[in-house]
Amino acid sequence: MVPIDFHKYRELLKKELLARKASLASRWDPFLASWIAYGLSADGIQNNSLLTDLAAWIERWAAETRVWESQRNLGPLAFFCWLQRQQGKPCDPEFISKLSERVIALNTDRRLSLLRDPEQVFLLALGLSVSEEAKAYLVEVTIHQVTRGPLRRRILYAAVLKEMGESVSIPSGEPQDTGDLVMLVWWAERYFEGLKREEQWECFGNAIETICLGADETDESRRVLSVPELAFLYEAVCKQASQPDPMLLFEYFPLHPRVKEITRDHFRNAKYVTAVEQGCKVLNELIQEKSGVRHKSEADLVQASMEQIGSPSKLKIKFNEFLGENSGKNEQAGLALLCKGVFKAFRNPKGHKPEDHPLVQIGPYEALTQLVIISYLMKRIESAVT
Repeated sequence: MVPIDFHKYRELLKKELLARKASLASRWDPFLASWIAYGLSADGIQNNSLLTDLAAWIERWAAETRVWESQRNLGPLAFFCWLQRQQGKPCDPEFISKLSERVIALNTDRRLSLLRDPEQVFLLALGLSVSEEAKAYLVEVTIHQVTRGPLRRRILYAAVLKEMGESVSIPSGEPQDTGDLVMLVWWAERYFEGLKREEQWECFGNAIETICLGADETDESRRVLSVPELAFLYEAVCKQASQPDPMLLFEYFPLHPRVKEITRDHFRNAKYVTAVEQGCKVLNELIQEKSGVRHKSEADLVQASMEQIGSPSKLKIKFNEFLGENSGKNEQAGLALLCKGVFKAFRNPKGHKPEDHPLVQIGPYEALTQLVIISYLMKRIESAVT
């Protein structure tokens, strides 16, 4: 697995979205403007100055009469309606009605029909989910498209159905290119269905060096992302950065190798109580191996191996060489208490209560926090003075 620094990658993606936004000043394109705004909305709608001014540009554009002359504008017009709702602004019912009529009148049989462009249809789905007639029509059209073409196209059409409230699964198929990988991580982060986020980010991370974010870069060996792809990826990265996948955190964090080895399958299968219990057991095992002390009671084990500060020569595990000083004694006592605390707080309840008991019910983040503490203690014990 190639680790991704999601916070750093988020800033790189935002920088490129803003560069694309800046180019709109000299060459306005409502379709690109809509997708840039969609991407920036991942940072929130309110108090988002980078989105607010772009939203104002889109609003001024949507007020022009001539925007209705081109079918290519229908997706952006629908996105404008969605953005208005997200900002808490009312959208004119006549505007929605007119837009719905134009969409329903589209000819799906034409090879270049707007409805055969999934990026346009997704924008339509966002804005027209409030119109029952348009919604029904888009569902009917999309059902025929969701099984056709590359994986990324099928995923986006499936997303259209999701936005319309339909029950639909992620389309099957192996990713063939970067576009597929972007859509897979986006689906996993937006819908939390059918895919494990950790697995999709692992695949994406392995291909990240083949991706080019800047449109002006000239490395032909790397794939330049389109504006919609940048928006999808930015949304996915923002969601991962704000609500990290527990399994990714588990893999990324440098846990003690023995802890990671013994707990990985339990953690992956959401057996968090068992994972922490196993971590406590390997801590117990290490203390015994390091000290040569054998005790049934974990409290007695800690006492015999690392708590006899008054008689440093009797200590089996010394955390530092400064036991003649208060600071050294304090660290020794503190780490010994942490070890004892781990067994009392983490191990004992889990060893004496069924796993569905409220006392031992823990989630992934708490379990990972406990494993981090266990790992730290194991690393200190391994490096202890002999």
